[in-house]
Amino acid sequence: MVFLVISHETIASLLQVCPVLEYLVVSQTKDDNVMFKVVPPWFCLPSLKSLHLLSVKFSGDKSLAKLLESCEVLDNLVVKRTQDDNVMIFNINVPSLRSLSVENFKGKRAYVAENHGFVINAPFLEKLYFKDAFSNFLKFEHMPKVIKANIQVICGQSEKFIRSIASIQHLSLCSLTSETPYPCGTVFHSLEHLELCTCSAGWANLLASRLSDAPRLRSLKLKSHHSARYNDPMNPWNEPTVSPECLSTHLENLEWRQYEGTEQERNVAAYILANATCLKIATFSTRCRNKYHRMLKKLKKLNKVSEICQLVFE
Repeated sequence: MVFLVISHETIASLLQVCPVLEYLVVSQTKDDNVMFKVVPPWFCLPSLKSLHLLSVKFSGDKSLAKLLESCEVLDNLVVKRTQDDNVMIFNINVPSLRSLSVENFKGKRAYVAENHGFVINAPFLEKLYFKDAFSNFLKFEHMPKVIKANIQVICGQSEKFIRSIASIQHLSLCSLTSETPYPCGTVFHSLEHLELCTCSAGWANLLASRLSDAPRLRSLKLKSHHSARYNDPMNPWNEPTVSPECLSTHLENLEWRQYEGTEQERNVAAYILANATCLKIATFSTRCRNKYHRMLKKLKKLNKVSEICQLVFE
C-alpha cells in the first residue's frame, strides 16, 4: 500500500520501483503544479487492484486513458475531479473494474462549449457511486452486473446511462433535471430497495415511473438531499392510472425523511398507503417541529389498505 502526495518527481519514475504494487492513492493539493504527462510506453502496473485519483491534473484525455490502460487487473477506482484537471472526457475503460466511486461537484467549472464529462465501460462493475454536478455529457455502456448504485446528477442525459444498470438491486437516485431518466419500457426486475431524492421539481412523477417499472420493489425511502439549494415549485403529481405491481405484491417498508406535509406530499403518501397491500411499516419524520402535530393528524386520517401497516412518526 502506498499513499502518494504529488511533489516534484514524476509519478511514472516513482512507480518503476513498485512492480507488485496493489493499492495506490494519488492526491494533489491546490498549489501543486505537477501533472500526469504522457505515460511512457513501458509503464505498467500489472498488480494494481485499487487506485484513488484525488484532484489529479493530467496533460489531457490521452494521458488519463493510458494510465488506466496500464492497470490490467484494477478492481476498485476512486475519482475526485478537480475543476482544472485538463480532461474533457474522463474515459474509464476498465474491463476488470468491480467498484467505482466518482465525485465531480467541488468548485465552479467555467462554461465550456464542447462536451465534457464521462464515458464508462466496465462490464463487470458491481458497485457504483456517482455524484456529478458539472458534466454535460454522460455515457455508460451496458453494465449487467451492477447490484448497488448511488447516483446524483445534474444532467439532461440521464436516460443515456440509467438504462445501463437495469439489473440493479439497490438504487439511491437523485436526478435533478429529468423526470424520465431511462427509456420508456425499461423494467427493473431485480430492484428491491430504492432511495429517491425529493429535491427536484419532478420527483413525484419520477417516483411514479419507478414504482411502475420495478415490480419487485420491497423498500422505498424518500429523502431530500438538496432542499436548501433546489427549492423550485413542484410539478403536478400525475397519479398512475394503473396501480403498480410492486404496491400490490411486494412493498413492505416506506420511510419518508424531511416530510413537509405539502399538498403534493400528502397526495403521494395517500396514494401509496391506499394501494400498498403488503405494507408493514410506514415511517415519517420532519424537520418542522412546529407543524408536527398537525401533519401527524392528517397522516393518521389517510386510508391504509394494509391492515398490518404500522405508522411511525419521528
